Amino acid sequence: MATVLGCAPEPTASTEPVVRGGLGISGGHTWLQLDAAELDRQMGIVAQTGATWVRIDIDWSVIEPVRGEQDWSATDRAVRAARAHNLSVLAILTYAPAWAGPHGGDGGSKTAPQPVLFGRFVGDAVDHYRDQIAHWEVWNEPNVTAFFAPKPDVATYAHLLRQAALAVRARQPHGQILVGGLAPAADDGRDIAPATFVEALYAIGAAPDFDAVAVHPYSYPELPESQSWYNAFGNLMRIRRIMDANHDTTMQLWPTEFGAPTGSGARAVSEDVQAQIIDQGLGMVAAIHDIGPVFVYSLVDAGADPHDLEDNFGLLRRDYSEKPAVTVVRNHAEVLRAGR
Repeated sequence: MATVLGCAPEPTASTEPVVRGGLGISGGHTWLQLDAAELDRQMGIVAQTGATWVRIDIDWSVIEPVRGEQDWSATDRAVRAARAHNLSVLAILTYAPAWAGPHGGDGGSKTAPQPVLFGRFVGDAVDHYRDQIAHWEVWNEPNVTAFFAPKPDVATYAHLLRQAALAVRARQPHGQILVGGLAPAADDGRDIAPATFVEALYAIGAAPDFDAVAVHPYSYPELPESQSWYNAFGNLMRIRRIMDANHDTTMQLWPTEFGAPTGSGARAVSEDVQAQIIDQGLGMVAAIHDIGPVFVYSLVDAGADPHDLEDNFGLLRRDYSEKPAVTVVRNHAEVLRAGR
């Protein structure tokens, strides 16, 4: 039996299983590294923007680095802080401890784990958070090698998805299962394009194992309406058409990461252009039928290096001062919340 460290969150009302639009913030792994006071501060800021959702990693490699010894304290802090501010949680069931690798003991956190072991962890997560969370995103960016080693494979991912679906449906019949947010990518022999990935899931019969599809429609440094080849915003409509063609016309499409980095790095944009990208993208999302909540990435700049893209996606600077994009998010929040 697993050793469970840390107290379970106090029960609250379950997240509603059916949602109509809405706006959220995807905080990345950073939220697992903050103490309770800082999490309360950040979740309070999220709520003040008008957002009603947060996207939080439920990172297996953090929770159970040693087989049978589980420590939920980091995720408990994040989930508890979100629920204290009446924010719904989209949980990313993601990454894996080394011992769960395909050959046992030789996997990295982003290596595809053994499906049965992953399913057991998903079951543990649903049991632990059944009163706080009802939306489960299976992995993060499984279509790219950087997040699904040694190489993305639709059949392998479908096995993980099946085990996750079995675990969720057995424990939480109203729970919703999302295909993990698909990253911008091309079919280059290393990564798999989002539309190709979704088409393949349908082709191998995986549709019964998911209730929605998540996509990361980044366009930076271009605006979402740009025709540039690296603008991935068009993946939303490509995947929407695939879903419709497979008779899933009312299944929701969730953009679970979207935004742009400021700073001086390659492909970074100015703070004003960041605001324009988010403004235009949120407007375009609102026009797509059966869209789920859209998540802006991220809340606060992760670091202080202006040349590092990953340090500068925040709506807020490191000192918590607001970039212009915060006003854009506030202006769109009510429209998206109403699903209009």
